[in-house]
Amino acid sequence: MSGLVKILIGLGLLIIIAVLGFGWHLKGIYEGYTASTNRGTPLYSQQVLADYGRQITEELLAKNVDVAIVSRAGQLRKNLPKGVAYTHSAFFMRQSEFDYIVFNLYHEDENRLRSYLKTDTPRHFLRLLREADAGIIIPDAATQGDLMDFIGSPDYVAMHTKDYSLISNPFDLRWQNCNEFMLYAVGALLWKTTDKTAVRDRLQTAIKPTILNVSPIRRHYGPIIDERLILADHEEQVMTTTSADLAELLQSENRLSESYRLVFK
Repeated sequence: MSGLVKILIGLGLLIIIAVLGFGWHLKGIYEGYTASTNRGTPLYSQQVLADYGRQITEELLAKNVDVAIVSRAGQLRKNLPKGVAYTHSAFFMRQSEFDYIVFNLYHEDENRLRSYLKTDTPRHFLRLLREADAGIIIPDAATQGDLMDFIGSPDYVAMHTKDYSLISNPFDLRWQNCNEFMLYAVGALLWKTTDKTAVRDRLQTAIKPTILNVSPIRRHYGPIIDERLILADHEEQVMTTTSADLAELLQSENRLSESYRLVFK
């Protein structure tokens, strides 16, 4: 075997190892994304999660909030794409003088490409928390009152698209994730319609979705590694909905009271 052939074989093996190594790296990152799900291994103890849930509850009660949007990071922030601070959001609605009930969208366990709507508690909402803080978005008082009547209603449910994508494009109606569902729910409330096409058209002038910097290699291997990474609804740019976009929608309609990060103690 000539020296040139040996060099070519060696280069070929290095390329294969590099590709497999990068694929393994992506697999570790993507499988760690606990976005619209409540299944997985908790990082914090149940006692800590209960305490963090209590801190959110006390924060909202102190501000006399009836409905807020709360977000958590289901992945270490250093591994999240630029511009993404949280991976999962939900509505927190006051159900008593001392407590809140949480309205979520989660993807199924067996078929992660289908989602369902579920209510749970602040502690359960934080079950897959990976960073010790939460994003808080508080609509103005009038919008909170409207949301109290809207959330859980047939019109609210009508905004749910069961086909799930981890990074669904908010301007495409074929797939949806938790943040996009909330975006459409808020839009339906603000604009008094359950026509998803009408909501989408209004959203195109109300917000600028979060742009994800996805390399050609990641675009190719991502959907192979994690079936939740559907890219058929994205063109040249990969756009998705984050908690920042939910705040932007409320702000654009003059319905936002405040938006901030709550660091747990």
